[in-house]
Amino acid sequence: MTGSIVLSTHQGLSYLAKSFYDAGIIDLVSIHHHTSRANHYEWYKDRVSPETLLEKCDTLLFFETSFSSQILVEAKKRKIKTILLVMYESSPSSIVKMVDEVWSPSLLDQKYYPKSKLVQIPVGVKWKLRTFAKTFVFSNGNGGLAGRNGLHELLQAIPLVKSPAKFIIRSQVPIKIHYEDPRIDLRIGTFDEIWEEGDVFVFPEAFNGLSLPIQESFASGMLVMASARFPNTEYLPPEPLIKVKGYKKENLAVEFQSAIIEPKDIADKIDEFYGKDITKYSLLGKEYNEANSWKAQKEKYKELLA
Repeated sequence: MTGSIVLSTHQGLSYLAKSFYDAGIIDLVSIHHHTSRANHYEWYKDRVSPETLLEKCDTLLFFETSFSSQILVEAKKRKIKTILLVMYESSPSSIVKMVDEVWSPSLLDQKYYPKSKLVQIPVGVKWKLRTFAKTFVFSNGNGGLAGRNGLHELLQAIPLVKSPAKFIIRSQVPIKIHYEDPRIDLRIGTFDEIWEEGDVFVFPEAFNGLSLPIQESFASGMLVMASARFPNTEYLPPEPLIKVKGYKKENLAVEFQSAIIEPKDIADKIDEFYGKDITKYSLLGKEYNEANSWKAQKEKYKELLA
């Protein structure tokens, strides 16, 4: 039996863990309450205490962190296998050193942890054909670690866009736009089916290995206009990617390179693709969806855990 300690808030790390639970890879969960987010959701019927996890599970699978080193100490005493799906930029090094096995969800994560196992994160979204690039979608979520999602750069870019593109900007936290532009549809709150509407996902993200928004939008059939940085360059169609001007050093869990993206380069790329037929890119997203769905990947995860 496999257990985990998870968050139950509306954020990427919570959605990631929930997808493993919904797919039947995780059997039992213990809820860790987020210190700065009040909204916790009743997603799990099999929720137990950390002590019960240790009593009933022979494997513990964690996402980014175990939230506590003590459970790893106790697991070791009981010969319970511990696995961490690492996030190179934010997984605590102390936790990484304590687990039995490290899984990397991207080639970039594996560069930081070369002895880790490379795994493909499954996508659980519906594909839809997109034909012409007219509506550009940006999903800010909770703002992104250290502002990495690129909201600031995108808001600087939109006034430079010459075409009559429509922009849907979603955010779970309040955003103030210091200018008026009738092309912007700003939506604040938590939304379901966020990949149903729109043609292009524009996401000038500065850093990340596993980027769920990028993978899911691609699998949904949208043209992905992300930054041309590794590992995006390894699996996304290259033509829509936004030029990276350079890199600067950041230091969170480790020291790493953060991409610098110029607003004008974002605007130029939007103008380049506005009104274009993007059917071929949407069909590539369908292939990605089919290859990386839970249906295609579930047995591989069962084998890894076995």
